[in-house]
Amino acid sequence: MAGSLILSVIVIISSTFYVEIYNVEEYWWDYTPMLEEFGDILLREDDEGWQGDSFLIYHNDNKYGYLSFGWGSCSGCDALQACKTISEVQELMDSLYNEIEWYESIKELKESFDDTDWELKWEGHSWAFQQLAKKVMEL
Repeated sequence: MAGSLILSVIVIISSTFYVEIYNVEEYWWDYTPMLEEFGDILLREDDEGWQGDSFLIYHNDNKYGYLSFGWGSCSGCDALQACKTISEVQELMDSLYNEIEWYESIKELKESFDDTDWELKWEGHSWAFQQLAKKVMEL
């Protein structure tokens, strides 16, 4: 139940947040304002290029979170750029928030990163993720 309450608060704050920053006619392309709403970003690594992935480590309510997601260079291959309404932006934001893997402590986060065979996962082949993983172990 507490998870639902937290998400509800984020949804309300985020909805107001996006109405203030974007209007329906604007071209949405920057994920940063959305990502900052999920908690304090401790680490962030992004692929460089027209398309790629972003990897983030969060601290929020004494928990640590890991989020990875992909993005593109046009409305045909990027979820945010494809949004046409505030409600679509909110739906994307909710979806990204729900993808965060939360850990009870920094120790638990580090153990998860250390125990995972990243070569078997798509992230393990990303230079940006490899940089993030090194930094996680240094936290």
